[in-house]
Amino acid sequence: MKIITNLLKDSEDEYLMQTTASINEINPIIDRIMEDESVEGVVMTNKEGAPILTNINLMGAANYGTAMQSLGFMAQACVKEIDPFDEVIIMRTNTRKFEIMLAPDPEFNIVVLQRSRIKSKQKK
Repeated sequence: MKIITNLLKDSEDEYLMQTTASINEINPIIDRIMEDESVEGVVMTNKEGAPILTNINLMGAANYGTAMQSLGFMAQACVKEIDPFDEVIIMRTNTRKFEIMLAPDPEFNIVVLQRSRIKSKQKK
């Protein structure tokens, strides 16, 4: 996983320290996800949708980060409208090419790209 350091401005920034602590806590989980052979990529974004950690190209990570962040906000708003005490934990979207999973959090989001199972089932 690459840590994108150009987003980190000041080493004494409180937000930076909190984010670093969160990344260190989450990193073993992300490493375990990456061991699966069907996982194409993982993108971890800050609360603005900018990629912090990724193993795919930076342009793709930025596109997935911002798009999935806005989709996550919309899904969260819909769920809150239906039941104010509920929240989105994991959102899963299937396309022909990928299954895209989003784990929204107030501090960061994790987007996982996995090869679509629909495509691999059709080949069998």
